[in-house]
This record gives sequence, C-alpha cells and structure tokens, in this order.
Amino acid sequence: METATSLLDFIKDEFVPEPKEIPERIQKEIKLDLEELFCPFCGHPLEYYYISKVRPLITLKYDISLRVVHKRCVNEGCVAAAVNRRFYNPSLDLCMLPKKMYAMDVILLIGYLIQQENKTEEEVVKYLLEEHGITISQPSVNNYKRIALALGEALIMGNAEKIKSGLDDLSFRVYSIDGLNSNKSRILFVIRDLISGIILGSALLDKHDSDTIHDFMEAVFQKFGTPDYMVGDGERGLIGAVRKYYSHIPYQYCQRHFLDNLGKDLMEALYKALKKNLIGKTP
Repeated sequence: METATSLLDFIKDEFVPEPKEIPERIQKEIKLDLEELFCPFCGHPLEYYYISKVRPLITLKYDISLRVVHKRCVNEGCVAAAVNRRFYNPSLDLCMLPKKMYAMDVILLIGYLIQQENKTEEEVVKYLLEEHGITISQPSVNNYKRIALALGEALIMGNAEKIKSGLDDLSFRVYSIDGLNSNKSRILFVIRDLISGIILGSALLDKHDSDTIHDFMEAVFQKFGTPDYMVGDGERGLIGAVRKYYSHIPYQYCQRHFLDNLGKDLMEALYKALKKNLIGKTP
C-alpha cells in the first residue's frame, strides 16, 4: 500500500474542465424597409425620404450592420407632412433602443441572468461570451441591467392589479428577498413570490442599512401584500430590517445561499492549493 502525505498529487490537470468553445457569430447586412405604402394619417402614398447610416445591432445570434429606410408623406394638407414626420419599420423600436447597440433579446437576458439566476455582472460577461459569443464589458452590463430593471418595473406596474389578485387567491404568501452583489457600491435587491415565481420588485440601493432596505420592502408589501413567510440570504442590512420591522414574520435562511457559503468555507483552502499547484505546472 502506498503512503501519501497529500492528495493534491493525485489531482491532475485533466480534471479541470476545458474552456468552452466560443460560438461563432453570424454576420448580416440588413436594409430594413417599410411595408406600409400609405400615410396612416391621410392615406396619401408615402414617398422614399432617405436611408440611415449603418448602425450596429447585436442580437443573441447575429451581428447586424443595419440601415433603415425612412419615408414621408408629401401631402401638404396632412399633419404628418406639416411636422415632417418620418415613417420607418415599427419593428425597429421593438427590437432595439435609441443609441444602443445590443438588441432587446440581449438586454432581457442580462436582466434574467441577474434577477433570476443571481449572476454577478462579471459572470454575465463570461456567460454571454461562452454561450453566445457576445463580447460586452462589465460597465455595459451594468448599464443594460438598469434598462432591464426599468423595463421590468414598467411591466410590473402595468400588471400590478392582476398580480395582486393572483397572490390574494393563494393560501399564503412566501417572498424571497435576495441582495445581489452588483458592484462595489450598490447592491441589487430583488423580491419575488416563491410560489408563482413572479418578481414583485427590484431596486439598486446605494445604502444597505436596515432602514433603507425596509423602505424598499415596505413599498413592495404595500403594493402586493405582506408575506406570511420570508426566505432570504444573510445580508446584514436585510437581516437587520427583518429583525427590526418584521420580527412577527418567520424568516428562513435560503438553503442555496447556506450551501454556497458552506462550500466556500469547507473548500476554499483546497481550491487555493489546487490553483497554486496547477499554475506551478503551467509552462
């Protein structure tokens, strides 16, 4: 029987997953035309006005060099002609935002990864590159995250009554409250109903104290109802808010966060030693 003083000698480089192959992007040159032939205000035929300069549009699958055809009404008695109204394909506004190069599918995915998957901005950068071949910077992810949050809030506001009615029909409410590390100064807090999975509110908070977090929580609770149970992480300000303002509501430490933190505590030394061992073997 062989005697060993360490198991690290038995952990070889081949156990480390190979880097993912970055998907190849599809390049497209698109001229976006307008199907409508007549002015929606007066019915007069629309005439070609101009075609825009090339602008980049990055979707989950395509890198598009986009040019947009603009038309106009020349009927002097039409209000559209009086204000020099330009007409272009309406799908442009559905798929991209003014002065932004990433399409709505990318923006919504960024919001989903951060809100639903609890990924950090750095993890989103890595995910988009490895899964979709999209190169994006961490500051850009931060910017598009804000846009996704604003779109999400607008959707929540537009469906608030319907969401609350659905929650009222439940036997009890269980809200999860997560504080996600966004960057060095701000934390993204997200509240969702665990039974339906619906996000009820999100906010980027400059302050992480119990009073500030309570103000955010209370605004959501006033809109959708106070939960019967809460599940969350161990963020200090969140725990303080729960103890100070909601001590009557049972609060359960999220098991996923518990296991993540436990894993870090138990495996951190091994990870560091393994990394040092592998680096030492790199030519």
